[in-house]
Amino acid sequence: MSDVQRLGEILRQQRERKRIPLEQAAEDTRIREKFLVALESGDHRALPGAVYTKGFLRNYADYLDLDSTELVALYTAERSSTPEPPRRFEPMRPVMRSGVFISPTILVPFVVLAAVVLFVGYLSYQFASFATPPRIEVLDPSTDTIAERADYTVRGRTLPEGRVTVRVFPGPDNYTDIRPAADGTFAVTVQLRPGPNHIEVQVLDPAGKVSQVSRGVRFEVAAQATPTTGAEIPPQVVVEQPAQLGVYTNSAVPVAGKADKAVASVTVNGTPVTVGADGRFATSIDYPAGTHAIRIVARTAAGAELIDTRTVTVSFTAAVVTVKVQGGDAWLLALVDGAQAPGTGRIFASGASQTFSGKQVTIRTGNAGATQVIYNGQLVGALGSQGQVVEKSYTFQ
Repeated sequence: MSDVQRLGEILRQQRERKRIPLEQAAEDTRIREKFLVALESGDHRALPGAVYTKGFLRNYADYLDLDSTELVALYTAERSSTPEPPRRFEPMRPVMRSGVFISPTILVPFVVLAAVVLFVGYLSYQFASFATPPRIEVLDPSTDTIAERADYTVRGRTLPEGRVTVRVFPGPDNYTDIRPAADGTFAVTVQLRPGPNHIEVQVLDPAGKVSQVSRGVRFEVAAQATPTTGAEIPPQVVVEQPAQLGVYTNSAVPVAGKADKAVASVTVNGTPVTVGADGRFATSIDYPAGTHAIRIVARTAAGAELIDTRTVTVSFTAAVVTVKVQGGDAWLLALVDGAQAPGTGRIFASGASQTFSGKQVTIRTGNAGATQVIYNGQLVGALGSQGQVVEKSYTFQ
């Protein structure tokens, strides 16, 4: 069993597993490369204040598909255990001039006053350099709103030299490297998904400081047929699962229904789903905790389509770990709260999948490269390389 990994090792190993160079990570996240290097090497002294470092860490963790809450907690623990280097103050010698004698009684107050002025100036400089975030104002939408079209233009104002990034969730869809005009205004058209959308507008200034504003936009779209000619008949589809505004705890969200014979294809959130000879279709979606929109689209061969949207809420009260064997066979053993899970401790063929739930779930694999893990709706990915023996524990907190 491996020791507990440090924050920098987790970040570096996940980035290398995804084969992302540091330069690309810095450009994609709009975090200066020297700060990413400091995060991965554990060099806390090279980082700005804790508030801004936590902001960088959350963005970097989301970019690498890691649990940002867990990593921020690990950073806080590491930072509190790193002692500050002791400061040394050298005594100053009195200035002696020919014919003039300056006594310590006269010199000491001036030295103390000068030291106080320098210290206050230093604090002001540090605050101006690291603590003051760049200004950003989102003009449209000015507040949370409802949209009637999927194409939505986000407008705002910030520093002319800032670099703007817009993220839309669920997705996420990233709109990067948006350059403001000379007056600081910017605009970008994003694509909304049916149901609730969370829009994050972030600006990075030349000094590496970040500001962010969030808005909620709900895209209201009803199930509708869109035939292109009068001869086309709209498809008929009954979506049996999930229920509108359904709540799912410690599980994936099932999607199932039945389509008539005219339906040629069904997609769920853009992914094709097999339709049986009897017209039935079924799949499931792993979501992290939160509210999500599911978009089901049925199309006929003639091009008519029907769109249905369901909004669901997902929550977790335990560690839910789904293991999928892909790219080769793998020996697997699962321990749930310290006890061996039934059916494990054997070789699983490629394509096999199993879900385990408990306060703590431990997975041991003899082929980490073929062992894919989803933890509480988040894709962790392969546990290692082909043929590698790995053990990993997941604890719900």
